[in-house]
Order: sequence, then structure tokens, then C-alpha cells
Amino acid sequence: MTASSFEYARLWVPLYDATTLSVARPVFLIEAADGFEGVVAEKNTTLIGVLNDLGRDGWRIDTTAIRVTAPSPEFQLLIDATLDEVDGGSLSEADSGAVNEFDVYGMRRQLS
Repeated sequence: MTASSFEYARLWVPLYDATTLSVARPVFLIEAADGFEGVVAEKNTTLIGVLNDLGRDGWRIDTTAIRVTAPSPEFQLLIDATLDEVDGGSLSEADSGAVNEFDVYGMRRQLS
């Protein structure tokens, strides 16, 4: 019998823009062992749509999020750098700014 091995990650969903306290831009961050990857969602993409897309890639995602309201300064730097990279001019000026409140979902998938 072979042992199962899993890959783990976390899905970070930005909640608020620090300056306007409005709903954050449609960017989702996947934190894995090798760092963050930013994903720009389609304009009308819902969280359920993102979870469904990741599910098709084999990810199982916890349905209960952990609210993170103040990431550590080191994490905040990684998050800000990733959001800046993802922005790449594809989002309006109103969507820019720091995000420091997130819902974070645990993710795992079985490796083949």
C-alpha cells in the first residue's frame, strides 16, 4: 500500500481597500510552499466561481474561512508586492491601495 501525499496551499481573498474601506479589487492570492501567486478574477466572477475553478484543478477547499485582519509585516510586504504585480495596469486607480483584511481558505490536493 502506498502512502498518499498532499499539496497544501491557502486561498487569500482580499476584503477591503485600506483607504476607501470598499470591497477590494477582484484579485485572489494563492499561497503555496513557493510563495504567492496572484490571480485576477473576471469582472463578474464570484467567490463560488473561483472555488469551482480551483476544484476542477483538483483542490479541495475548506468551506470555513479564517478572517485575517492584520497579517504580519513580512506577510503584508509579500501580499502588497503580489497585488502590485497582479495590478499591472489591468485595474482602475480606484482599485489600487493596500489591502490588509482577508478571508483565508485552506486548500489541499492529492499528488499523483
